Amino acid sequence: MHLGDEPGTRHRMQFVFRVRRWQGQPELREPDKCGTWRWFTPDGLPTPIVPYAQAAIRNIRDGRRYSELGWI
Repeated sequence: MHLGDEPGTRHRMQFVFRVRRWQGQPELREPDKCGTWRWFTPDGLPTPIVPYAQAAIRNIRDGRRYSELGWI
């Protein structure tokens, strides 16, 4: 979570959810921002991986229902 107070700072927040059921196929809707979709096991994540995604996956695996990473 980043809520900077400097002029021109863009505020951003990332939500990560654990999915227990899935139906259908993922669809690439922003090809200018994402090259492809691929599935990975939690123990076989690609490297490098951004720290906030790694922390979110670790917290989900550890059973934490809520966590924050960043600064306000």
